[in-house]
Amino acid sequence: MKRLLITATVLGSLLVSASHVSAASPPNTGMPDQSQLDAASTQNATWVNMTGGVAARPYVTALSVINGGVSTPVITNGTASAETNVPTGRIAVAISPSNLCRTGQSPAQGVCYSTPNRIGVTVGYQIQPGQLGSDFSVANNLLTPVTADTEFDITLNLNTLGRTLRWSWASGVPTYWNTANLGTDAATVRLRIKPTLTPVVMQGTQQVGCSQVPVQACSYSQNTHETLSASLTLSLDNTLDEIFTGALFSSTRSYMGSLMVQPGETPQMTYGVSAPQTWSDGTPNAASLSAVLSDASLLNFYGATPEVVASAEFQTGALNLARTDGGTQGAITWTRWTADAQGIDGWLVTIPDIRFVAAVSTSGVRAFGSSVAPATFAVKSKTSAKITTKRVGSKAMITLKVSAAACAKYSCRVVVSSIASKVGSGSKKITAAAVIRKSKSVVTALSAKSSKGQRLSVMLQAKKAGKWVYASSTVAKA
Repeated sequence: MKRLLITATVLGSLLVSASHVSAASPPNTGMPDQSQLDAASTQNATWVNMTGGVAARPYVTALSVINGGVSTPVITNGTASAETNVPTGRIAVAISPSNLCRTGQSPAQGVCYSTPNRIGVTVGYQIQPGQLGSDFSVANNLLTPVTADTEFDITLNLNTLGRTLRWSWASGVPTYWNTANLGTDAATVRLRIKPTLTPVVMQGTQQVGCSQVPVQACSYSQNTHETLSASLTLSLDNTLDEIFTGALFSSTRSYMGSLMVQPGETPQMTYGVSAPQTWSDGTPNAASLSAVLSDASLLNFYGATPEVVASAEFQTGALNLARTDGGTQGAITWTRWTADAQGIDGWLVTIPDIRFVAAVSTSGVRAFGSSVAPATFAVKSKTSAKITTKRVGSKAMITLKVSAAACAKYSCRVVVSSIASKVGSGSKKITAAAVIRKSKSVVTALSAKSSKGQRLSVMLQAKKAGKWVYASSTVAKA
């Protein structure tokens, strides 16, 4: 059975105006600008510590600020060299390495890496030489105004680090996402994003939070401040399956998101977002979690072709939410994205109105004010297929076993198609076979001529009102 697990500990509701949160903003949300992140530091690893140095790091090639449909260019034809003499109040971007080894450190799993396994991209505004502000709710004298409805249009050249990009996570509301030339030194990503409220917990003068990767239950049940900000995390962990290359996940009012994939021919995916349970004023929170999934990802994970994914039968039957932590959420929504309009042929899948509960202690008790339980979603098909394959000469002998109520009422068939690649949405129909008798319990065997190791889409369809529609699907290896 193929199962998609999404774990989310998210805080907050939809975006509100910046003025609503300005009183709760922390006293200092400054951060180093790009010139400081490119300079040597005695405390943290910076880009000079990476092989190739600053010249090898990602950089902004274009940056615009969009208000009311009007785009104001800020950076054009950007290069890897940090900007100098940036005027106060101008919008800027800081790109930072995560978990990079300092000079002299030995790379070790969980300690540091010779190249960063994560890249942070933060949108901010110049406060003074060497320092950016990131809280737009308290920004004064901006050269370009920013509200919760502003869109930041950012194009990044990933440079030498574009070879291993897998998933990305945005803190904000994405409206456009495009990746190109992934797996090469010429890889680029383009993101348009609206800022969101972001929780901050201050202990004295220190800012703390829940930013572990993979994310875990959050020990801070209530944040102390909020900021209006936008950021992006790029994961360069090449141990994850290629299926999810280029996928974008996003959330509002959260600390951090992460994606973990269990290896295997049909990998399981766990996605999580971490945040406190209540806002600084003590109000309960409802949040949304979104994923931008390409047609290629959906084909390779579910075995469903783009035209099938677009059907109501797939969207209501393939992604069946099962909440396991005691919280609640709204109905999942699907919004079609296209390469021309939103940068990618795929779907924006959103889980709205996520509500949260306290974590269960070791004694089995939930205590309000303790750590916050991840909101856990088991996203799976209502029809769980089991498939076996074996080679007989030039053919794959496929046996499909599945429980599908539609096949007790309607005529059904199994369609087998070859999948072009793990990163493409192309497929070619190889064969189809009718299910012999009407029954909820479907057991069908068929052969498909294919090369050894070829990835196959195996889809069960029911004929309703003269049209073949989705009933179940999976991916097999010939």
